[in-house]
Amino acid sequence: MIKLNTLLLLLFLSTYALLGQSNGYFVQFSDKNNSTFRIDRPTEFLSQRAIDRRFRQNIEITEEDLPVSEKYTDSLRSLGIDVRYTTKWLNGAVVFSSDIELMDTLSNYCFVSYVEMTTRSNYVSTVVKFKEGQGVYKSKSEEEYGYAWDQIQTVNGHYLHENGYKGEGIQIAVLDAGFNAADNMPSLQHLWDNGQIIGYKDFVNPHSDFFSTHYHGMKVLSIMGGEISGTYLGTAPKASYWLLRTEDVATETPVEPDYWVCAAEFADSVGVDVINSSLGYYEFDSPFTSYTYQTLDGTSRASKAAEIAALKGMVVVVSAGNEGDDNWHYIGVPADAKNILSVAAMSPDSTRAYFSSYGPSYDQRVKPEVAAVGYYTAVQSLGGGIEFGAGTSYSSPVVAGLVASLWQALPNYTSLDIINLITSSSSNYNNPDDSFGYGIPDFNLALKTDVDSQLNEELEWIVSPNPFSNYLLIKPSFTSSIIHKVNISLYDIAGNIIFSGQSEVGEMIKLEGFYNTSKGIYILIIESDFGKKYYKVLKN
Repeated sequence: MIKLNTLLLLLFLSTYALLGQSNGYFVQFSDKNNSTFRIDRPTEFLSQRAIDRRFRQNIEITEEDLPVSEKYTDSLRSLGIDVRYTTKWLNGAVVFSSDIELMDTLSNYCFVSYVEMTTRSNYVSTVVKFKEGQGVYKSKSEEEYGYAWDQIQTVNGHYLHENGYKGEGIQIAVLDAGFNAADNMPSLQHLWDNGQIIGYKDFVNPHSDFFSTHYHGMKVLSIMGGEISGTYLGTAPKASYWLLRTEDVATETPVEPDYWVCAAEFADSVGVDVINSSLGYYEFDSPFTSYTYQTLDGTSRASKAAEIAALKGMVVVVSAGNEGDDNWHYIGVPADAKNILSVAAMSPDSTRAYFSSYGPSYDQRVKPEVAAVGYYTAVQSLGGGIEFGAGTSYSSPVVAGLVASLWQALPNYTSLDIINLITSSSSNYNNPDDSFGYGIPDFNLALKTDVDSQLNEELEWIVSPNPFSNYLLIKPSFTSSIIHKVNISLYDIAGNIIFSGQSEVGEMIKLEGFYNTSKGIYILIIESDFGKKYYKVLKN
């Protein structure tokens, strides 16, 4: 097995060889003039699945969705610049060039707003990444889930599975550092056998041996999609997955959040529903300027893209960060984005993991939003077994997988509806804090809350005749299998009870014997497990 430091060196050398002596830059364009794309022809730049997702959520296709001007990218290429990726949402490009003088003067071109160097070719990283607890082994419980029981039962996610919701029909994009051996790990085999791995793409090194990159994303994927009978079950084993590498573990430079932006746009364009990103940024290698706490207001490029992704109809789930016990203390980018779920880490006993990063965002929004098990989280090990690790990298996919399972149950919900339902069903919703935000989600309550609200809207009764003489007929306007028994009471306007009894629900309930009841207005109360309904009736 290759040691981590050796793997990092190999990754660095392969990336360096690809780029040569080129430095990386973000080029911001001034506009989208001369674009050959049009809003009324969206199939030219969005998949049908992406268009359908917008349609279901009543989201318009706007100029923001249009690709950048090809005239501008062609102009850059004519100057010898390697245009690696473009971002339509931010109207820019990730480029590489060895001509420093050219890049220093590129902003003089009328179609360029500004140019920022994002990576250099001649340095070695000093930033430590992916701080994780050591792998440990722990006894398993609950036969179906095995070692993964704690991470799902603490948020009541198993109730979604019991009702048949395991993420089927939902697509999840995993933005991460690499997926070493994800093509032959035991817990992931069913994903390949069933065609649930839709595709993969490397934004760091398009020519990489994809499944020989870093292991981090493989472990993250297992938390959602993993399944070994009687040993392990992830939070969304029936979902489908895109594997997108955006993180270069050999460096820590601003080009990596830009790769994140491009991958999020790619996920949108192919029709993904949920993004899980177990990545975060705050510190960059010298000479690049690191983020400050003031940066955490949702305005960095990656955070803007995360918010835009949410507004395009995806649920974006991001690890909060592992710096709670460090000098930095706070969440990172893009966990500070608006309209997403950033996830803190807790132990199986629901107490905060010591390393979990704190909020709020600089503009004082609740951050992180929720918490899940990220300490002693069961994951697929490189050795083929199951190990336990630590990090908000692992609490995020616990939530992301259950987002997919919940959305399967509620296909008519928008992405923002799903987020609001999860946060409003969490333990600290009425008193959020800077550690767990709205608290520990309760996915059973989220599902039941939705069922209750639907029933309250639909749970009407047809009461006739009204006015009545000797009898009242009560008929459910819904499928009677929802409710089996109801309590029925009739009161006069003075509050005196005239009738009280319990009935089985069938096609019709008949109350009779009211000939001697006085004329006037009465209140009929029909009570079930899902609440009370009040009806005013008139006795003639």
